[in-house]
Amino acid sequence: MVRLKEIWLHEHVPVFVRPITILVLSNNSGLIEPILNAVSLHQIKKNSKLSSRNYFLREFGTERSEQYLTAVKNFVQSNAAYSIICYLLQVKDRHNGNILLDDEGHVIHIDFGYMLSATPKNLGFESSPFKITQEFVDIMGGLQSDMYGYYKILILQGLLAARKHMDKLMPIVEIMQHGSQLNCFSKGNVTLGLRERFHLNMTDEQLEFNVEKMVESSLNSLTTRVYDTFQYYTNGISK
Repeated sequence: MVRLKEIWLHEHVPVFVRPITILVLSNNSGLIEPILNAVSLHQIKKNSKLSSRNYFLREFGTERSEQYLTAVKNFVQSNAAYSIICYLLQVKDRHNGNILLDDEGHVIHIDFGYMLSATPKNLGFESSPFKITQEFVDIMGGLQSDMYGYYKILILQGLLAARKHMDKLMPIVEIMQHGSQLNCFSKGNVTLGLRERFHLNMTDEQLEFNVEKMVESSLNSLTTRVYDTFQYYTNGISK
């Protein structure tokens, strides 16, 4: 994640990602940096009883206010970054308890215990490229809004930048998987799938079309809704 942030800064892609510092203490323990001034979407929905868009209006002001518009822009730029990260690394367990919202409107994903080849309980519910819901789109202003279009443009720009610097990203995974006992490497070599997700064989125009398809399939994903429902009934996590 840190390397992706560096790449996006270098390539001037205006997305937001919040890396988390982890101090490893042993092969099964460590310290994780807390994210300050942020609360999970689960807690927001549970405590406010509001839709995500109405919560934004309550926290950041009217739709035309500078604070609200800035918060929506932050929301879009961070969603684009984490959409790319979740797609490339196949991050799973994206329920609302693992997605935070900070006091500036940024989305911040936490808990990367399931990625690459690992899924919670091997259920395989989350088959969409990443998580984008209608509530997220409502915050952006709807399917026909400029900010929703901006979200898709940022995903394209972020993927193009990541693809350009793929040689800086692949070795990290290749080195980590050798002799690793981590669940994410439990199904063998995962680098081939990761390499394929950079779509080296696609032109920029073909990749743009592919991004459109990925966003549409993620937005309309039945498996995402099923997993959110599963988490609601088994763990009480708000949908």
